[in-house]
Amino acid sequence: MSEVNAEQVARAAVALAGSELPDVVDRLAAFSDPTRLGLLIAIHAAPGAPVKTLAAATGLTPNTVSQALVALRDAGLVTNERDGRLSRWYVSDAAAHALLHH
Repeated sequence: MSEVNAEQVARAAVALAGSELPDVVDRLAAFSDPTRLGLLIAIHAAPGAPVKTLAAATGLTPNTVSQALVALRDAGLVTNERDGRLSRWYVSDAAAHALLHH
């Protein structure tokens, strides 16, 4: 591939990804934060765990877990389902799920 062609291909790829970059950055940021990564690992291992269980498993306070879960939900990585008074948490992003297997 010539240098000019490589530049055109690279520019096209960046332009195509441009609108999705903020979402990708948010998702990758979750994996770079030790607290959020630990929670993702815990949720992946024990899907449906409530905040209290996740706090005990990670050694974090329930308040810290709740704040981190909101950030993970906002990034599109986890979702929660209400079960009476509890919120049960699940990994909702297929790519994140696949990464957590590694």
